[in-house]
Amino acid sequence: MSTSEPLSRIPRGLHHIISTRPNKFAGRLPSRLPHASTKFVQPRDRVRKWNIRPGDKVRLLVGTPKQKFINQQDATEGWNTFTVKQVDLSRNRVFLEGVNNKKSNVIHARPANYDTLTDNQKQSYDDQKNHVPTMRPIHYSNVQLCYDDRKGPDSLFVSRMKTARTHFNVKSQRLDWTRIAARISGGSSSIAELESSRIKLAWPKPEKPYSHPKPDDDLDTSNAVTIQDTLVLPGLEAIEETKAADLVPQHVNAPSPADTSFSDAYINHMNGNRKLNNEESNFVDLLMPLYLSEELSPRFGKYKSYKAYRARREVEELERQRAGKEAVEEWVMNGKDKGLKEIMDLDEIGLEGVFLKPRTRKEVRDSAITEFDLQNELTRKEVNLNVREGRLFDTELGDWVNGPKADNIERKRERRERKERKALERLERLTLE
Repeated sequence: MSTSEPLSRIPRGLHHIISTRPNKFAGRLPSRLPHASTKFVQPRDRVRKWNIRPGDKVRLLVGTPKQKFINQQDATEGWNTFTVKQVDLSRNRVFLEGVNNKKSNVIHARPANYDTLTDNQKQSYDDQKNHVPTMRPIHYSNVQLCYDDRKGPDSLFVSRMKTARTHFNVKSQRLDWTRIAARISGGSSSIAELESSRIKLAWPKPEKPYSHPKPDDDLDTSNAVTIQDTLVLPGLEAIEETKAADLVPQHVNAPSPADTSFSDAYINHMNGNRKLNNEESNFVDLLMPLYLSEELSPRFGKYKSYKAYRARREVEELERQRAGKEAVEEWVMNGKDKGLKEIMDLDEIGLEGVFLKPRTRKEVRDSAITEFDLQNELTRKEVNLNVREGRLFDTELGDWVNGPKADNIERKRERRERKERKALERLERLTLE
């Protein structure tokens, strides 16, 4: 094929050149209709912390003098301020009330009686202008937050802003932070210097507060039903004198129930193998809520462990305060160190003439609390040592006794010592030939 002849087909690798649109306007939204900016902004280029939100007042840094200044010429009489109505986080754009695109035209549907109208009426309807004020998107960096709008040249604006630590706001259900004005411009020099310190800027109040979504009546359970206490758990006093006491864990370190006859009977009953007798039925009705609570919220879960830790610390703090209070009361009843001078004057002491300042209530309380902490630390170490050795505390004897774990540890220790003793005996009987 010569180069002068036209191509009858598109060569391989050049099919992407073919346009699938009938014309260049197909598939595009007309610019006269209100629409958001179609410019895509990469996620790495988007503003991470927006310090301007709907409701703030800002001034325009770019644009015509007619939009920026009050006198529509220069800043001698002040700047115009606009209220932020909407923000576009994905494109770094803000929409200001009063900065509109007047060329926007909305096309309405024809009326139902359009065919019955005369030619002049049809022409008048088709030629009418339906201009609506449409807010024009403005880049985030082209606006500046207004600190104090005084409707004149004394207005103050935030030219540099800082942010505090980010936290989650439960009321607004979003990440929030405190914005701080690091530098303020505008107004007289003295006012600007006075206001240039670190000033916390309040956030604008939203038009309507955030409300949690309501559950779907067809799919979700209503809130009135979910807050009802439908699970009734029997107390430990009700099962303390029965066989069920061995089937329920009494503390965090309690092992699993060893007697599985009642659980097996319940499973056989559910499978239809045999029915429960009266005793098994009563035990199932009594223990099933406890087993459900253990399954849904286990005692070794993170929340319950932390809750138990907090409860122990609160009880310990109450005991510390009570020990300090009792020590102060006893000190007051004994006369507040009144006999200290007579003791110091004794010849056996040998401190005659030495002045000692009497103790105060705070010193007595702190001394008692310190002594309580030392005693509590010794008790905690003793408890940890006994638990590690496998001992259990007997409330009747008031002392620690060996448990199954301690017996197992003792057997292992004896076996280890026996092996070492036999090894030494073999070494003693060893002779060289």
